[in-house]
Amino acid sequence: MITPWLFDIFNYPWSTDARKFDTEGCQDLYDWHFDSWVLAEEAGFEGIFFSEHHYTPYSVSPSPNLLVAALAKRTSRMRLGVMANIVPMHNPRRLAEEFAMLDYLTNGRLEVGLGRGIDEREYAREGIPMEETRPRFEEGLKLIEKMTADAVFTHSGKYADFQQTSMWPQALPGRSAPWITATSPATVAWCAENGYRISTAFQPTTKLRQAHDTYRAAAKKAGNPSGSDTVMALRNVFVADTDEEARAIAEPALNHMFGLFKESVVFSDLDNIPEGYSSEFYESFFRPFAGSGPVDWQTLVDLGIFIVGSPSTVRESLIKQAHELGTSNILMWGSFGTLTKEQTLHSYNLLGQEVIPALRDETVA
Repeated sequence: MITPWLFDIFNYPWSTDARKFDTEGCQDLYDWHFDSWVLAEEAGFEGIFFSEHHYTPYSVSPSPNLLVAALAKRTSRMRLGVMANIVPMHNPRRLAEEFAMLDYLTNGRLEVGLGRGIDEREYAREGIPMEETRPRFEEGLKLIEKMTADAVFTHSGKYADFQQTSMWPQALPGRSAPWITATSPATVAWCAENGYRISTAFQPTTKLRQAHDTYRAAAKKAGNPSGSDTVMALRNVFVADTDEEARAIAEPALNHMFGLFKESVVFSDLDNIPEGYSSEFYESFFRPFAGSGPVDWQTLVDLGIFIVGSPSTVRESLIKQAHELGTSNILMWGSFGTLTKEQTLHSYNLLGQEVIPALRDETVA
């Protein structure tokens, strides 16, 4: 079975001038996005992941765990999570406590997703040096795991110290291993060695297959399980009645979204990647999205990063990619940029009627 997941960063679709922020429009944006997430459950999505970003119109979801809590009471089956809570941006103790609360608020439907983060501007505003992000992430993850696993835990590290401490409430038992957003080869291998599931994004199909092969090899060497169910691939997905209509709607929406992406996420100087991040990998990773003009639509379609078209086109493309990548988890970023409520809901309806049933009937080795 190919498991269909939904992803929503929740882009702000209007002016990027903060002095012109549209409060009424933002209220409507929140309201109809909640309607779209309820529809996603009806359409057959397995679950939804939100995203965390700060200080940018790239996302109006700086506290995505609030969305999980609110949506939990409007849904009954769909799994709910964040891809990803950025550990170095937070006190990890608070994240662990919020996850425990969300276990109960979702009635056991929580999916934990964690990441190190690569947003240079966000960390600069927080006063966190980029070279500290990996040690902060790794220590924070260890603390979260201790708080989840042990009724009474201790932790002594560089950034936190707890002696004989308990968490109230305690996490529900049986929670699956967390998802980790993994892009660079070193992080992919580290996740496999430590038994974490991975989610990958914004890379060509051939590159993602290499990442998944790296993950499986490292997991096997470490004696950890790995398979199509332990890896997930994110793709921008949009469906309309015809290929032509889908492109006409999605191309300007994606150009808006990637304009925000370039400003918010892409490293400011690709020839001088911040210390602690693989310069060779991230220079290559961000290069297709850099530059002053629109993103090259056809290149990103050919690379497999955009999957846009009629139901049959999208269905065939998703199934083909799942087999090429060896993944049974497809994370669809289905509402982005300037897409409207009507365009989004129509796409989700078409996915539910003509794409998701075929995905669930497909087997990926």
